[in-house]
Amino acid sequence: MTKPPTIQEVARNTAAADLFQQIATDEGAAKLANNLRNMPDAILQFMSKVSGVPTHQTDLHVAMMRGQDNEFMQGLEALDGWFQPGDLILMTGSQALALVQKTLYKNARSSHVAIVHADYICVDAIPGVGASNRILPEVLADAAPGWRIIRHKAVGPDDADSFLRACAFYLAQPYKILPTKESAQTFAYCSELARKVYRDIGVADTGIPDVRIIAPAHFDEIADANSNWIDVTESLRPAVEFCQKYPEILRATAKMFIDGLKLNRRRFEERTDQLAKIQAQVEAGKMSQADGQAATAQLHEIESNMNNTFWDVPRPAGVFKRSASGKA
Repeated sequence: MTKPPTIQEVARNTAAADLFQQIATDEGAAKLANNLRNMPDAILQFMSKVSGVPTHQTDLHVAMMRGQDNEFMQGLEALDGWFQPGDLILMTGSQALALVQKTLYKNARSSHVAIVHADYICVDAIPGVGASNRILPEVLADAAPGWRIIRHKAVGPDDADSFLRACAFYLAQPYKILPTKESAQTFAYCSELARKVYRDIGVADTGIPDVRIIAPAHFDEIADANSNWIDVTESLRPAVEFCQKYPEILRATAKMFIDGLKLNRRRFEERTDQLAKIQAQVEAGKMSQADGQAATAQLHEIESNMNNTFWDVPRPAGVFKRSASGKA
């Protein structure tokens, strides 16, 4: 049964829906950008404050909202193409957990795995939250020095869309660690999330083991010994350091992407409720079979044009598999 949204979620979804409606066309996006450019400084400064941007970076954020050139925008543009969807970030957040990993692989040093979802936005599964989007500085906030980023040699820009949809599919999946050799359908933990995303997409020769409980240690072993993966840590370090310099502005910038996916999920949940109500009305004789089929077909038609679907929506999942030309 769909969990009812909180007041905060309703407010956020309504605001997001209104914003996306405004920018749904080039004309609407241009109008919104023009409105921002013409807003008084005081209003834009207040928007920065509400977004959590620190005082010493307010001018940068205001300039960004006005579309003016500034050091943040220059740095952000320079990052384009550095991070690649599907990059895996291996890190140590818990020394105790990292030590336990050594029972699985003697050179293990990681206690957590995150996936690059889009640019500086990651997806990972953590206790109390489950699978969610977080910006890179948040993911690395408690990580010890020595984190690293690995990339599969066969994964490239042509696979970006598959990773975007496969990562989005598991958002809001609850955190739980249970043994399973198949991809967990109703729960996720960090290593399992990474494994099933790569399984869903169909990347060959990953070396990701088919064990009942997969751990960060297994990804450390892949990073150390599997020639199909490359360590891109040093090449991406300047990009990571840039992100760590501007976490609040990045969070504000990432909000549209993250809230857009949350809104997308909520709309799927609402249509799930609508489908159940249609079926109930038909079964109760309050709606004809023909009208019920027509209403159901209309909802399915809406969803056929959607780019994303989600793990807890009882409809066929989107196709994440790589095209024949993109297979390893």
